[in-house]
Amino acid sequence: MENLEGRRRDTTITDVTKMTGSSVVAATVLAVTVVGPLLGLMSFSLVATMTLFLIASPLMLIFAPVLTVTVAILAAAMVGFGVAAAMWTVGIAAAVCCGREIGIGKGVAKRIVESVLRELGYNSKI
Repeated sequence: MENLEGRRRDTTITDVTKMTGSSVVAATVLAVTVVGPLLGLMSFSLVATMTLFLIASPLMLIFAPVLTVTVAILAAAMVGFGVAAAMWTVGIAAAVCCGREIGIGKGVAKRIVESVLRELGYNSKI
């Protein structure tokens, strides 16, 4: 596009009024009243966090062996839960496959799976 007006393209044309001394003072006072409480809350948050950190650090060193054992037990329980869920899934799949293979009929295997899904809260049909 052509620049028909002959102006520089990087300047913005705005209707700026002259800044007076009183408007600068008013803007400064307004900024201090807004930013002051924010700085105060941030300072309080920083001091409270540092205080809690300084109190908790020695306690973490004292109780680290107990917490390590607790975390290990929790991790083992989660792994056990994952293995149990995987075995449950494989068991249901095996029950369905066995039912189809020996010719019980699709109805029995389908009802087994649907009853399990209904107990888990899934209402979808297979």
